[in-house]
Amino acid sequence: MDGFLTQLLTMLGYQLPELLACVAGIAMLMMWAPKAPGRTLTLAGTAIMLTTTVLRGIMSVWQAWLINNATDGYSSLSGMMGLFSAFGMLMGVVSAAGLVMLVWGACKAMQAARTG
Repeated sequence: MDGFLTQLLTMLGYQLPELLACVAGIAMLMMWAPKAPGRTLTLAGTAIMLTTTVLRGIMSVWQAWLINNATDGYSSLSGMMGLFSAFGMLMGVVSAAGLVMLVWGACKAMQAARTG
């Protein structure tokens, strides 16, 4: 169990900075960003990034649990590791789309401020 806890905390530690940044970003947008063009887009983009970070954290917990409870020398996990890699890659693409939405919304807000 001690090895599992160490592995679990390490894997979750990799997700913590992005999780904190997304939560802080959503909080700042909700409190300080005025209702302007692009605000909804930036909130949606940040929410997508937060969701993918949480899903990656859940995947990390599941992966750590499977590795810790492997009884046959990881041979049964080879297929699962491929799925974890594919899911991680998909989450990276979705998170990048969220970042594009965030930047797009910020650009719309800046254009509105310049012309308004």
